[in-house]
Amino acid sequence: MAKPRPRLGWIGIAIVATGAAIAAAGIWFFMRNHPQPGAVIDELAIDADTKLVVRAEADGPRSFIELHDAGALKWRALIPPYAGRKGAPGVAWSDIAVSVRVVRDPKHDPRAEVFQIAMRDATKLGGRRLATDHGPIKPDAPGPVTLTDHLRSYEIVAGDGWNQLVAIDLRLGTVLWTRELGPEPIEAAAVENGAIRIAQAGNKRWFNVFTGDPSTAL
Repeated sequence: MAKPRPRLGWIGIAIVATGAAIAAAGIWFFMRNHPQPGAVIDELAIDADTKLVVRAEADGPRSFIELHDAGALKWRALIPPYAGRKGAPGVAWSDIAVSVRVVRDPKHDPRAEVFQIAMRDATKLGGRRLATDHGPIKPDAPGPVTLTDHLRSYEIVAGDGWNQLVAIDLRLGTVLWTRELGPEPIEAAAVENGAIRIAQAGNKRWFNVFTGDPSTAL
């Protein structure tokens, strides 16, 4: 004769119901608090079919970066608050990695950082603080943020009474060289003919992309 199934009774039913309610509340909390992408901050074309898109976090302080290819979203990564803006991007890329300039602790002690992820699948490769020998940065400083030749990124970091130029290898994520630029605001910058051109206080200077040594216009 088959054994009768044990009855849960009211206590068992209450335990099961409570567990289900907790699980449902957990799912609701996760869905309600899961970061969601918001408005587009900037778009950068890699080629005719591929682009990187930076978005704000909806109802949050952070940002997202996305890779789109042939109209389809390939990946999306949540990142700290984006340091770039329209017309002054904070993104550089190579065939291996994407680097994004972000701001850590923007309200209390803003610091510049490069956040690196894999081009293939957005796996985090690392992060590197910039201008660690200086005080807080100016998140709203005028002028460019990131330049690139897709082998290196050239990061311009600005603070109260100082500016710094940092070159980073986009394949290895290592700092190649650093140059102090002085207190005057950076007005413009570009990579041209193997040098970084910096316009500052009405003057122009050039720095060799490999060494950071002062160069002359070519």
